[in-house]
Formats: sequence, structure tokens, C-alpha cells
Amino acid sequence: MSDIAQHNGNAAAELRRMTRRAAHAVMATTACDHKQVGDGWPVTSMVVPAAHIDGSPILLISDLADHTRHLQSDPRMSLLFTDGNIDPGQSERINSDNARLTIFGRTVADHTLKTRQRYLQYHPDAAQYADFADFGFYHVTVEAVYWVGGFGKQRRLKGDQFIVDGCQSLITGHDDVIEHMNTDHADAIADIVEHFAGQNRNDSWKMVAIDCDGMDLECNSADSRPLRVDFTKTIRSPGDARDILVEMCKKARGQMT
Repeated sequence: MSDIAQHNGNAAAELRRMTRRAAHAVMATTACDHKQVGDGWPVTSMVVPAAHIDGSPILLISDLADHTRHLQSDPRMSLLFTDGNIDPGQSERINSDNARLTIFGRTVADHTLKTRQRYLQYHPDAAQYADFADFGFYHVTVEAVYWVGGFGKQRRLKGDQFIVDGCQSLITGHDDVIEHMNTDHADAIADIVEHFAGQNRNDSWKMVAIDCDGMDLECNSADSRPLRVDFTKTIRSPGDARDILVEMCKKARGQMT
């Protein structure tokens, strides 16, 4: 585990961060009416997931894809994330041991606006086809998690240990938190970005998303890239978000020892 996980004493938070930063994942499904192999064969494919506020994966997949037909027959699946799948523009690799994480879960069709917004926040280019008739959003209910961090390093978690419970108020109040921070506290965001991410202080940084483990920001500067800033503890509500952001801002301004 990283220093953050050791500091938190929260392995689940670090594993959720691994999935939040992943550019893609490998999905395994059970074949049904496949053109090349019989029913029941394990089949893998590449997908582009996003993570919900509580850490559960979200998928946008087409009914025309083999894996979607498989999931409609048997919703059980697994997703494999590796440190090599992390977008280098967002984060350093978790470690140098080729860490990998498998999520075991079941897919559920999800037509809610919150899920759509969450996915497109992370993959805005998907808006070009998200409303096509054959595409749909799916939420993955997590049943188990298995992490391997190298030789002799592994951890197994139950789904309810991995997913953050009790965060409905943060899901509901997400947009209000974003608007408040960007409208009233642009200076605080700039201080946090400079101190915790080593970026040049710039009041044009905007918060675009927040979740139980951190926040995502972007800057309208031509040479800037999306930025992820992790929290040092798990939050579950807008009140928790306020407390952690105030704490981070004070630390950035040298007001805490």
C-alpha cells in the first residue's frame, strides 16, 4: 500500500483511488451465443470505466458488443485494473510492482441522470455516442475485491468493505459543493492545488468533480491537464467535504502545524 493508505489505515480508500485513476480496464464475462466459442466460456474485452462517488464502477457499453449480450444473460463479471492502466496525465503509478486489482460484481442497467453525468465528467468524448439507441449505462454492484501488489503482497475485501456507505447526501449535494467552491472559493482551490499538487498558483483552476476519496480539477490554461487531488481521509457528506477542504486550505496557507 502507498504512504497514504498507511497514514489512513484504510486500504479500501487506496484501492478505490486505483480504479478512479484508471484509463481503462479488462472485463471478463461468460459467453452466451458467441460466434466463436460455446456458452460458458470466459471472454475478456477492454472497457473504459468510470467510478461513482462511492467507488462503484460505471460502464457505458453497446448492445451490439458481445460482452453486453453476455451480461444480459449472466450479469456476473469481473474488472481487472493495473497500475499500467493509469493515465499518466492524472497520477503517478501506485507502485513499481505492477499492482493489479480485480473487482467481482454484477452489472445493473442504470438510467439515472446522476450516473450519466458522473461518467461523462470523466469521459466527455463519450457524449458523442452516449445517447445512441444501442448504448446504455451500467452500474456494477461490487461483491468482492482482490488486490495483488507484487510478490507476497495481496489483500481481499468484501464488497461492502470496498464501497463507501452512507454517502447519499454527497451524491445528492455534489453539484452544490462544486458550484459553491468555484463561485466563492477560487482562491482556496488555487492554494490547495499549489500546495498539494505542486502546480503553479492559478485562480482559473476549477473543481469539476468530488467524491469520497478526492476531487478532480481542470484549468482553462492551454497547456494544463486534468488534475486529481486525493483526500487524506474518506468523506461522506457535503459537511465532510467542507471540513476537509478547510483543513487542506489552512495547511496550504501555513495555518496548521
